[in-house]
Parts: sequence; structure tokens; C-alpha cells
Amino acid sequence: MTKKNIGWITVLSDPDLNYEVQIIEQSISTFSGEIVKPDLIATSNRQIHSLVFEIKGGKTINPTQLKRYEGLTVNDLLRWVTVFDRTHLEFDVCICDLAENHSLIKLINNNKFPVLVFGSVFLTKEGTFKRSKLNEAFSEPMSLNGKTPPFSYYPFSDEDSIPYIAMHVIQALLSIIHKGTKQGKTFSEETLFTFDDIIAERFNYVWKVLSIEHKKALKLKISDVTKRFLAKEEVKEILGILQQKEGYKITKNLDQFKKIAEKYVEELQTQTPLSGFYTL
Repeated sequence: MTKKNIGWITVLSDPDLNYEVQIIEQSISTFSGEIVKPDLIATSNRQIHSLVFEIKGGKTINPTQLKRYEGLTVNDLLRWVTVFDRTHLEFDVCICDLAENHSLIKLINNNKFPVLVFGSVFLTKEGTFKRSKLNEAFSEPMSLNGKTPPFSYYPFSDEDSIPYIAMHVIQALLSIIHKGTKQGKTFSEETLFTFDDIIAERFNYVWKVLSIEHKKALKLKISDVTKRFLAKEEVKEILGILQQKEGYKITKNLDQFKKIAEKYVEELQTQTPLSGFYTL
């Protein structure tokens, strides 16, 4: 909602609001001694205000998780966000949930924090923000008809399944090859793919705002998935793979790599067991 995107709601990017995501999945120690880990924090220099988002997509929630946010202070946030006027910064914890699970969230929240409810047709708001412009922006239900969240900004997390992450890793490798070919590079032999190449290809928009702990977790998962894929006998033998410190070197048959990679991507997209990838 903070980025201009014709396929999704962009209300937080409006000039009167102008929120920007500043950090994702950062553990924050509160003055009261608790630890909270918001999904993301967006801040507006125009409003001198931060939105601390807690996203609840499942059917279960730990009541103590929301309770911990009651101890969050502006000083806690100022260690992680940047704003022109630090003296007057205010914030709202904002819960995002699904309409199908909202009754449980509503009961636990008990009107402590404003909630954005994503239904099948509309996005609605419950509760009140500290900024009138935000309340005006969400005063009426927003249509979600024909809208699709832009997953390209944040394609997967370290908590997603191995097959799901593998699909993105393999697609990233294919994209790297395609871009290199268009730029006139030769990929016929001794081509090195690094884990950082994959990160840059898939997380270009948001990597700089991910927390250090989340970056480490993602790097570990990307490294693990890449190793699993390139260690498969079919892949390893055909491509002549040599393991490097930060990635892998492909020494032959790069065209064959495209065919193999495309086959695995098809399997992962359709969940058809073409090659036993789900045994990883």
C-alpha cells in the first residue's frame, strides 16, 4: 500500500500520507522489557507518524503477542526508524487480518489497536488512528475487486516451505542467465552463481529494509535450497558443478541447465511430481 501499483491498493503512497516502509521483521526490545517483532514498520515524514503492522493471516493468535505491543514506546521505535521531526513522532500499532478470522482477532484486540480487515471484496477499517488523514483515507470500504497483492516486492520468507522457496530460487537463476544473455555475456562455461546474485534478483526492492536477523535467515534458507537443488544427481552431473565459497560454478551445458530448471519450475508451480523434487 506504500508503493504505486496499478494492481493493488496504494492509499498509503498518496501525497497527503506518503508512508514508506523502513524496516521488515525487526525484533524490538520495549522499555517495559518485552520483545515485539512487527511484520513491518512504515513511516511518514509528512504525518510525523509510524504504522507498526502486525499481520495475522491464520486462524490462531496468541493473546500475549498483542499484549506486548502495549509496552511499545516512541523511543523504542526511534532506534529503528528515521523521521525528520523525532520530537513529535507518534505511532499506531495496526493489525491486518482476514475477514474469515476477524471475529477472533476482534475479541482478543478489544479495540486496543486499529485493524485493517481484508475481505474477499472489500478492505475495511475498525478503530481509530492517531492521524485524521489516515482515518479519512480508510473511512469508506475499499474495493478489492480485480486487485492482487504485488508479491514481487517480497516473494518469500525464511518460514515458507522448501518447494515454494525452491521455485523462486530456480526462477532467479533462469532470470540471471536471461539478463546476462541479453547483455551479450557468454554463459557457455565456468559461470558462477552466488547466493547474493539470487538475493539481488528476488529481493531488489526490499532487501535494504529487512532486519539484519531476517537477512541472515533468508541467506541461510536460500543457501540451503540452492545446495539441495544443485546437489541432485541429474543437475550435478549434467552441469559439471563445482562448489565455491559463496556459490556454485557451472562448467558446462548451460543450455541444458535452462531445460532442467524449467522442468523443476513447472513441477513446483503445478505440484506435479515430475522429478521427485518434493523429496527434498
